[in-house]
Amino acid sequence: MPESIALYLKSLELDLEARFQNMTVFPLFNENGSGTKYLSLDEALELRLIKVTEVSESGDVPNLLVANKGEIPILILAGEELVGAKQNRLVNATFLVPGLSNLTVPVSCVEQGRWGYRGKEFKSERRMSSPNLRSKVEEDVSYSLNAQEGFRANQSRVWDEISAKSARLAVHSKTLAMGAIYESYDDQLKNYLENFPRSVGQTGFLASINERLAGMELFDTAENLGKYFDKLIQSYALDAIDLMRQKQHKSSQATGIKAESWLAKLKNAPVITTPSLGLGQDLRVDGEGIIGSGLLYDESLVYLSIFARVEGNEQGMSGSRMARASQRGIFNR
Repeated sequence: MPESIALYLKSLELDLEARFQNMTVFPLFNENGSGTKYLSLDEALELRLIKVTEVSESGDVPNLLVANKGEIPILILAGEELVGAKQNRLVNATFLVPGLSNLTVPVSCVEQGRWGYRGKEFKSERRMSSPNLRSKVEEDVSYSLNAQEGFRANQSRVWDEISAKSARLAVHSKTLAMGAIYESYDDQLKNYLENFPRSVGQTGFLASINERLAGMELFDTAENLGKYFDKLIQSYALDAIDLMRQKQHKSSQATGIKAESWLAKLKNAPVITTPSLGLGQDLRVDGEGIIGSGLLYDESLVYLSIFARVEGNEQGMSGSRMARASQRGIFNR
């Protein structure tokens, strides 16, 4: 197994950035073979080749049952939202569900005020949790894996983040649902999306918000990026809008030099791999100023997401419990 992520990023190239409001996006290009053939969660739901339900009639908050009814694997990304059943959830880690199989998937609740059925099966509203929330879940899951406790997140921390963002963005929901935030800012999110078109051959992107590098999303092929591009861009845009509402708006002036430096630091970050619950190996990146995860399959990097965080608060995978939530953030100069 690799000691750093550099093995999979040898050909990574950064293109000229696009800017809108307080957000900058740098297209990424990376040669990584022919890629893995899979269906996205949204594709599988549209084709009725996946069934996502509570694990039992009574349900279990931190777990859902995923049934792949087709022969092609299905990729579910960390942070994707599943809507319905007894309460909405987000997926704690990235899983490649084998064909014709059932898989119990660790999740976190993103709708604190509901525990009652709205249909038996989950659906997708094509939403991802924002990088700010995803980074916190990444930290907690990495800690849990290190403690041999599985792909578990801190549920209270997830609720706290959604509650705080809802308050800052003046969004009111009877069930404290994360989805209500997206619905309230749908038009603004679409404005961001329209200003960041996907380039031919692009396999990922690096995003900056308020002049600070926020995170990176990378897939094995341009086709596979296309399956998730819109929902990922809008997830970063939600954090950008959040900062604008806090009157912390800055015209994004992130430069290619700064982005290149950030990527160079990423390539040297240590990684730890463990068997995934589905196909492949779960990959964890935990280094100075960064936290992230990905999935390896057949010695190929299927997906990688990396987030920046405040310097000086990192504990590392072999360190003690992470700093308190009030002392952490995702943005790193």
